[in-house]
Parts: sequence; structure tokens; C-alpha cells
Amino acid sequence: MKKTVITADSPIDLSAEQASRYGIEIIPLHVILDSRDYLDGVDITPDDIYKAYNEKKILPSTSAISVAEYETFFQKFISDGYDVVHLSLSSAISSTHQNAKIASMEMDNVHIVDTRRLSTGMAVLAIKGTEMVASGMGAAEIASNLTAMRDKVSTSFLLETLTYMNKGGRCSALAVLGANILGIKPTIENLDDGSLAVGKKFRGKTSMVRRQYIDEKLSSPNIDYSRIFVDHSGIDNDELMELKAYIEDNYDFDEVLVSRAGSTISTHCGPGTFALMFMYN
Repeated sequence: MKKTVITADSPIDLSAEQASRYGIEIIPLHVILDSRDYLDGVDITPDDIYKAYNEKKILPSTSAISVAEYETFFQKFISDGYDVVHLSLSSAISSTHQNAKIASMEMDNVHIVDTRRLSTGMAVLAIKGTEMVASGMGAAEIASNLTAMRDKVSTSFLLETLTYMNKGGRCSALAVLGANILGIKPTIENLDDGSLAVGKKFRGKTSMVRRQYIDEKLSSPNIDYSRIFVDHSGIDNDELMELKAYIEDNYDFDEVLVSRAGSTISTHCGPGTFALMFMYN
């Protein structure tokens, strides 16, 4: 039987340990900061980005993986006898998916899935993919199944600050001022078409709002309780563990995974962002 590997773009936001545990191979996007080109998760971290902003008031830009980079990445697995199922960052927010598709055009055993998701919303799908691999399912069927499942993935972010959104040109200074005065903590929702939109707005003390957000998102029916990702872009570890315990104590997930958001999410959302990623049945 032909072997299959699940691969993904770096905004999947899995730690090295998590990627190794599930057997997911990752290719990094480029992060351009202060005229230097870095590889996401390889030689730059979110803390480097926050330091650059605090000291120089500059933010990086991200650059898609090139067609040539994808070709080299896929070829090493093909040479080792693998079929590839690659999960790309949402095509609505990046050209990575298009570049991966172009790279795979002459490779019959490479299957590209537009997750229409970002961060560990991609990871939820990727882990489902590894479970299909373990069951003996072929690469083409896995890719088809994951494409059919992508709209079932809940991907949202609770922002602590709008400063980074403002500096990146994604919201006005007036909106930032109003949010600060009123103590508003907005959510960003990943829509089914892969784009992002402002969701519910919470108000109050951050620690309380984070629990409200948890209860709001997990009150939905038909949740797949196999796993949930608790994702963040820099939160005090004690509070993070308390939030994880709150989910474990009040909801019946088999697995609650904690992940640190990478450079892509951190650049746009800033520190203190808290996120939940899970799947509906």
C-alpha cells in the first residue's frame, strides 16, 4: 500500500512536538521584518515581532511560499515513496494555496487542500487527516474528505488589543480609541469562504471575558468532542493553564491541546490574543 504524508503551511501553528507527535510536516512562510527575510517558526518568533514593535514601532509583512519552494518540498516526500496531502492556508487571505496548486500540477501524487482556515483551525483538519492515513485511506480520498470537512471547523480569535490591527491597516484609529474607552474585546471569525470578519464583541475584565468567550463558543450543539485547541499569542502561563483547566472541568473533550500562535497570527492580532479551534460533527 502506498504511504501518505500530511503536510501543511506554517500558519498551522503547531509546536515542533505536536507536529512530530502527529506526523505532520510543515513548510514555512516568509516573514519580512526590518528589511530582512526570515522563515516563520524557524529563525523568527512572535516575541521577536513584539520586541521590534515596542522598540521601533515597526511590524513585519508575510510573504507566500514560492512555487519553487513547494516543488522542492513535495519532491523530497515523493522521492521517499510517499503520496502527499498538503493543507494550505486559506486562499482568501494568502496566495500560498495557488502557489502550492501550481507546484503540484505535474505531480499526480500530490493533493492540495484549501483549508479556508488559519492557525490551529488548519491543525484540527490535519490531525483528522493523519487519522485517515492510519486507517489505511488513500491520499486522494483523504484530500476529498478533508475538503468536505473544512466548513465544520470553528476558528475564531478573541483580541486583547486592536493596536496591531490598526498598525497593519485593518482597522481605524477611531475604532481602537473606542474599543479602549469602552473596554471592548472583539472576536475575529474565520468564515466558510475562508475570509475573516468581526464577530461578537465582549466587554469587561480580560480574565472574565475569556471565560465568557469559552462558554459562548462551546454552547453550540453538535460539537465534536475529540479535541480542541486552546491557541494564544502570549498569555501568562498560569492564566493559560487555568483556562485550559476550565475547559477540561466544564466540557467533555477527549483532548485539550495548547498551542502558541506563530508569526502570521501574532503580527495581525498582537499579544494577548486567545483562541479556540474545534470541529462540529
